[in-house]
Amino acid sequence: MKRATEAFVTGNLFEFGLGHVVFARFRGGDAELGVFLVDVYCQGVKDAFYARVSEGRYDMELLEDVLPAADRKAIDPPSARKLVEGAVAYARGFGLAPHPNYKAACRVFGGTNAAESTTSFNFGRNGKPFYIQGRYDSFEKALRMMNHLRARCGNDGFDFLMRASETQNLELERAGFEIRQKIPAPPDRQ
Repeated sequence: MKRATEAFVTGNLFEFGLGHVVFARFRGGDAELGVFLVDVYCQGVKDAFYARVSEGRYDMELLEDVLPAADRKAIDPPSARKLVEGAVAYARGFGLAPHPNYKAACRVFGGTNAAESTTSFNFGRNGKPFYIQGRYDSFEKALRMMNHLRARCGNDGFDFLMRASETQNLELERAGFEIRQKIPAPPDRQ
């Protein structure tokens, strides 16, 4: 008997704004999967990949590596597709394109209709984009993103969270960004 298509999402995705969507189809003992790192607050699909592996490897290794059982929540496949595509559409509204591997990862959606989903998703935070600097994003990259958002949304049309030194906070203020709260940045690791 053929295994049904399945999908999972990080359980606290909308609480923290960032998490994974895993979408898997099964054929002939293999699992085809698309994995999407989704930023529902601002950037849409930040990373994505497509893989075809044995069902055993998917069950015993990949699914647990990407979405540990404690953080995983099942979602119906049409809603998973709707969530991913909705995040991409939201980000495109600000001129932000999905990760280059997005299109390849979407091949797993074939035959799944997002319009069959009755789930609704609210993107952004408190009605507007909320940019959170990524762990590996330099200050310069984060500043470029904020300037991009300001050009698209206006000064008050988005919120942000960044790790910044006191010197970088001064640079943000000189660039016209209002810093509402300062939390000391951890020291750089050598």
